[in-house]
Amino acid sequence: MDASSDYRSVVTGFVAIEATAAERRAVADARNELAQLRPRIPSIEVALGEAEQHTRNLRLLLDGRLIPASSAVPVDPGHHELVANDNDGEQSRIGFEIGEGEAKTLGMSWLSPSGSSKKPEQVVGGSSARRTWGVVALTVGATGLGIGTVTGIAAMTRYSAAEAHCPANRCTEGPPYPEDASAFRTLRTISAAGYIVGGAGIGTWLGLLITTPKVTAEHPKVSPWTPVVGMGSAGARYVF
Repeated sequence: MDASSDYRSVVTGFVAIEATAAERRAVADARNELAQLRPRIPSIEVALGEAEQHTRNLRLLLDGRLIPASSAVPVDPGHHELVANDNDGEQSRIGFEIGEGEAKTLGMSWLSPSGSSKKPEQVVGGSSARRTWGVVALTVGATGLGIGTVTGIAAMTRYSAAEAHCPANRCTEGPPYPEDASAFRTLRTISAAGYIVGGAGIGTWLGLLITTPKVTAEHPKVSPWTPVVGMGSAGARYVF
């Protein structure tokens, strides 16, 4: 942007009368380099919602500089921040990256159709917290069910071994079949506890899933967390 401004100053400030040959060459070079630079300059355009277009005293600030709405604005490549203010103060804020030669349209919306103010950050924040607790509850529930399933299978194995060698609850001497019976009772207790915890976690997750309000912002955020459940294991995957 600074280079473009310098080139334009040279071109527009040139006076052909009494100009030397060197000055004419410098202006010609500036004109050519400006023509090569212009396609590399990125630009943005702000698209406002219908209600936002009628906001009183709307001010759009790009990196602290006032810019017009609904018209292309040239910018330097890199990171920028766009802020919308009105009589009630700051209403929306967007950070974005842009590269050489790009043209982006940024949508900004913070008013409901009735005109009442509703900041997207507040709506997203409330739902995000409930989704986070939902992931925690699902992870706990899946872990509990996994433990209950694995220990249940182990308990049935021990029970089968003890039952085969302990007719009428009397175990044969020598092999450790009495230990199988004791281990069966312990594993059975752990399995039952695992199912109870798993059921509570899954129930909590379903309750949060049903009662979490849907995000109505124009650009809703998608949670990067994905629950991963397997036999005897559970966790979550985060996508950067």
